[in-house]
Amino acid sequence: MLSAELGFQLFEVHGAADALAHPRYGHLDRDTLEAMLQSAEALAVERFAPIAAALDETEPRMVAGRAVTAPALAPALRAYADAGFIAAGFSPEIGGLGLPTSVGTAVMAAFGSACTPAAGYVFLTAAAARVIEAFGSAPQRAQFLAPMLDGRWFGTMCLSEPHAGSSLLDAATQATRMDDGRYRIRGDKMWISGGDHDAAENIVHLVLARIVEDGRRSDALSLFIVPRIRVDGTPNGVQLTGLNRKLGHHGTTNCALSFGGAGGCFGELLGAPGRGLECMFHMMNEARIGVGTTAAATAWAAYRYSAGYALERMQGRRAADGAKARLVDHADVRRMLLTQKTIAEGGLSLCLFGACLVDRQRCATDDGTRRTTREMLEVLTPVIKAWCAERGVESNSLAIQVMGGAGYVRDHPVERLFRDQRLNPIHEGTNGILAIDLVVRKARRGAGLEPLLQAIDAEVAAALEDTAACAAARCVAQHVAAASSTLRSVLATIAADKPPQAALAFATPIALMTGDLSVAWMWLKQTRAVAALDDVRAQAKRAAALHMVTHLLPQSFGLAATVLSGAAAYDDLPPETFAEA
Repeated sequence: MLSAELGFQLFEVHGAADALAHPRYGHLDRDTLEAMLQSAEALAVERFAPIAAALDETEPRMVAGRAVTAPALAPALRAYADAGFIAAGFSPEIGGLGLPTSVGTAVMAAFGSACTPAAGYVFLTAAAARVIEAFGSAPQRAQFLAPMLDGRWFGTMCLSEPHAGSSLLDAATQATRMDDGRYRIRGDKMWISGGDHDAAENIVHLVLARIVEDGRRSDALSLFIVPRIRVDGTPNGVQLTGLNRKLGHHGTTNCALSFGGAGGCFGELLGAPGRGLECMFHMMNEARIGVGTTAAATAWAAYRYSAGYALERMQGRRAADGAKARLVDHADVRRMLLTQKTIAEGGLSLCLFGACLVDRQRCATDDGTRRTTREMLEVLTPVIKAWCAERGVESNSLAIQVMGGAGYVRDHPVERLFRDQRLNPIHEGTNGILAIDLVVRKARRGAGLEPLLQAIDAEVAAALEDTAACAAARCVAQHVAAASSTLRSVLATIAADKPPQAALAFATPIALMTGDLSVAWMWLKQTRAVAALDDVRAQAKRAAALHMVTHLLPQSFGLAATVLSGAAAYDDLPPETFAEA
């Protein structure tokens, strides 16, 4: 069961129960949190997993200017809201359950493994509500939070524009202040997940725009609350202009929206003028941990399905005695299954560790702990998203490969899960952009990646000094130590490169190294957590940890010599090269 894996990661590996000592979580105990995980998995299995294939087959369509979704979607989202999961991470004072972020992230994994395209609507709603909670005025919180947490109104974020894509600084949407304090919004937004649908009474859009005063447009972006339906029940000039037809995530509407193109569109300023990116990245950073979590959960779902198939499917003969064999009896199939397990459970562990850091930062009683935790989160957040997405695609591809032709056809869910997974390296910041941010900006400024590397080195030292550590833990620790040393050398070379040409050229390979090292660290933690056990699960954990450091880690770190030499064949290649006939 996924809830058992999530509980192990939270409480045995990452010490999530420590947060319960803080007054903000005083109403909770470990039994309650474990019951919440079991409840989430039960609802996900009963209401989300059974509709995944139907949502994939019945894509949303435009009818009279509105997006119409599959009939199975709205009842599942209503069940999620009625169970209190949208409100779960919010304080009891505003109708929530006050769950720690770590447990909320585990709940996200349960629903993400069942049907991410459906769960995405409620994940986005909770994230938008948190931005309003953090930056909204008292009247805004009173007006918007209750219907959003109840699941009557849903939420989105509207960043990208047709001409700009990921380049938010090129956004052209305008906001003109009116005499009553509201703003008239005018512009077009693109790639808006959940931007229009028929599963909620209203949709609350958080829109990035530039304030226009005296005919002059501000250089800085501001954030606005723009509901599809106004408080008085009249349309607010938010027009659906198109639905994107996608490789995967068919159940999630992805929209082109026009604000103010058909009637007046009005919004309220959220937070301070010119601070829109700061407000939005409050949501984006949460969304990036969320993408990593659903990517790992999608990998886990495909792994469990392909493993179940391999345990039952008879094919070929065993090499040892010529007897009839199951797929799992073949060494290469076991290699592929173990790789999937290593990626899926390693990714879940990294995501939950990141969520535990959020709780630790909130519960910190001194500035030093708060600062070091924040520094670690700043490094790990893009790593969590990018690594789980990148390796997740690999893992889901292996699930298809294990099953052969059966995995490639729609009789089984693994082909759908692969298509859904392929979005994750793209949205909420493409992996390439996140790699540049990590390597060119974060690694070359201030403390760089030292907060992460020091924490990894401390874990290695503790494992090597632990007299109760098993041989597997010591072996994993030695490999992690060597990789940490190599990454330091790579980062030192990149830091000395001015201007940062090599950093730009090798950002993605270095980001993958950083992710592989981080997940190897998570596997070291897991190996230490099962050190005293010798059951099947403990044996599998040790095997996966060793697989991580002897098979996956060398793949990315094999490029270290190339990075250190500074030679990239594509670095000085003229762009016209790619125009050849």
